[in-house]
Amino acid sequence: MSQGWRNGLWLVLVCSSLACSKPDTPANNSEGGPATAANSSSGLKLPPAPDGDGDSGKARASDKSGKGNSSLSLDDDNPFKEATKKSPIDQGAARKSLAGNWVLVLTRPGQEGFIDFHTSIITVAADKAAEGGFAATLTAKSEVLPPFKLTAAEVENKNIHLTFDVSGTTLDFQGSLKDGVVFGNALFGNCLPARLLPTKEESLDGFNPSPEPVDARALGQAFSQPEPAAKLKALAKFVTDRPASPLSMMAWETRVFISAQRDLPPDEIETLVADYQDGITPWGPRLQQTAKANVAIILAHTKYNPEYALKYLSTADKALTDESLKDLKEQLKTAREGILTVQALKYIDSDDSERAEKAFTFLTKLRGKNPFDPAVMYGLARFHEKSKQTDEAIALYAELASLPMLEGFLKRDWDQKADDIERELPSATLVKLWKTKHGKTDGLDEFKDEIYRKRVLSFADKPAAETPTGNRLVLCELFTGSSCPPCVGADIATGALEITYPKTQVIVLRYHQHIPGPDPLTNADGEDRFSNYYRGQGTPTVLLNGAPVNNVGGYLPNSPDIYRGLKTLVDQQLSQKAAVKVRIAARVQDGNLQIVSDVLGLDTLEGEAKDVRLRVIIAEDEVHFLARNGVRSHEMIVRRMIGGPGGVELKDGKLAVKESIPLAELKTSLADYLKKYEESEGIDFPSKPLDLKRLHVVAFVQNDESHEILQTNAIAVVSTDSAASETITPAAGKAAAKKAKSDD
Repeated sequence: MSQGWRNGLWLVLVCSSLACSKPDTPANNSEGGPATAANSSSGLKLPPAPDGDGDSGKARASDKSGKGNSSLSLDDDNPFKEATKKSPIDQGAARKSLAGNWVLVLTRPGQEGFIDFHTSIITVAADKAAEGGFAATLTAKSEVLPPFKLTAAEVENKNIHLTFDVSGTTLDFQGSLKDGVVFGNALFGNCLPARLLPTKEESLDGFNPSPEPVDARALGQAFSQPEPAAKLKALAKFVTDRPASPLSMMAWETRVFISAQRDLPPDEIETLVADYQDGITPWGPRLQQTAKANVAIILAHTKYNPEYALKYLSTADKALTDESLKDLKEQLKTAREGILTVQALKYIDSDDSERAEKAFTFLTKLRGKNPFDPAVMYGLARFHEKSKQTDEAIALYAELASLPMLEGFLKRDWDQKADDIERELPSATLVKLWKTKHGKTDGLDEFKDEIYRKRVLSFADKPAAETPTGNRLVLCELFTGSSCPPCVGADIATGALEITYPKTQVIVLRYHQHIPGPDPLTNADGEDRFSNYYRGQGTPTVLLNGAPVNNVGGYLPNSPDIYRGLKTLVDQQLSQKAAVKVRIAARVQDGNLQIVSDVLGLDTLEGEAKDVRLRVIIAEDEVHFLARNGVRSHEMIVRRMIGGPGGVELKDGKLAVKESIPLAELKTSLADYLKKYEESEGIDFPSKPLDLKRLHVVAFVQNDESHEILQTNAIAVVSTDSAASETITPAAGKAAAKKAKSDD
């Protein structure tokens, strides 16, 4: 599936959010959720995701505070600033012209609901260069957006168009003055309602820059109605009572969603959609076009009347005339393919062999485009099964049963709207077909593992050519979790990087976290580097040479897109020359891992040298472990940071490490950490993989002020010593119970 597989509806963002966060995290950033390393303003950036919410692909530990944006944090410069001044918005007489100061407000989903992001103050005044005209300037900024600047402004009568550069991403606002408020929309990732609200202030200092919208609680009450009919009635009252609310778009689209789920007749859906278009008119034509496209995606998502949905999709596609909404056209194309996929499966299940063949051809083409679409894969498997092509059917059913979460997605779709055919899950069909062919299930688990290894990274490009000697390697750090569903996309995408690039170009390190649940691959060093060094909050978080990358959350169907985005950034960095050289030698002798590493060229860093640290990491090459999120193989798992997460400081003008670590002690310390965690949480890990036979030692130089990683090196070490693979003593929980050398 493409990125459009996760459509950009507010409904999905709020009602089906994937985000959970570490306790007491403030929600105060441009993406509507807690500030994380992955959306830091200084980070490298992938293109904005179609859903426009950087946190929708994050897994987080549960927020126990329950206070969302109003939670008190000792990290705040002034935790009581919200009480200082309530609002910068001027409640006086309605303005009749655009002259004056305005607060640009973006209303977007946040961790606990919706947030009015007060981004900046815009001043509109007479243009000295144009007689009778007006000009707009950026007067003040808040901190809810990464660094930004106003790059273009047009003011004509009661219309205004503002363009901002937000750390390389465009934010485009269009609006018109009505009843003292500039109603409009902002294109920033996706298109959402936005306003210019009047103010007499010159600065936003002292004000809460991200308050809850005044209508948020009323909308929440409407959502809380237990019965669909009552919810529809409450939402209808909301849009009637609050026609000027920026949350009306959410209310309207939820009404369409529920109505489509209930299979209301097409004429009733048509009337509802027409009313929606009228209701959203004040927000501008671009948002009207977006709304029409969103409705089309809703109809496809709910599997509403295919004939009507396809007709409406065509109408919505023709209505998308604004060039800035071209991403929506791709989402509409994906939605259309989804409807046709459902129809194709019906043809395959029918007795019409000619239609079944055409459906098979259609699904085969789709699979080439979207290799991990579970509905497409199931349709193809079903065709092979009915055609008595047992081997082909077994292979496809094995993919659905073994690749991360695909069977779960399929079951969710079937549960959402069942058809007339009773279907069994791919895993059950797989067992049945395997027994039919082999007489028993022996070898099935091994076959599933083989299918997993063969298919999960099949989209990766062929190995890249070597870069010139002396260029900087790219260290990719992934903070992930084995119980984190939206980490799957990043896990698989970074695995694909390891296929494409040799370790002389790209090295991937994975630090596991207990987010959102317990993870037996976690250790104290990895936790410290994430929470204390990078100030991370959510998984997955990816950093390339110390710079965070946005929009890496997602599932297996998203992994090819995440991979392509990361690959673009990696290629940009591989051309850079390295200022320093890292040397490393390692071997296992008498059960001890002996490591020597140093750094050459520190004199070229001049004043920067005092800020750099040498960090040396022991990583396990591969761990075979069926995680809760379906990932079966885990590579380059960080097991220890030599000298701790703080690394080694400059001493006598040198950065050097010389250590001898007993592998048995390393294993015991990891086991002790897991035992203490089990006891503190009252759990038992079903499995604690600690083989430690195949290792890599990775050394890198990092500037602790900027977090930039200047150079990296790695070396493989193989241990055949029995002390490295002793049995771990189970923890007492409350639940049932050779020499290698490299010089560059």
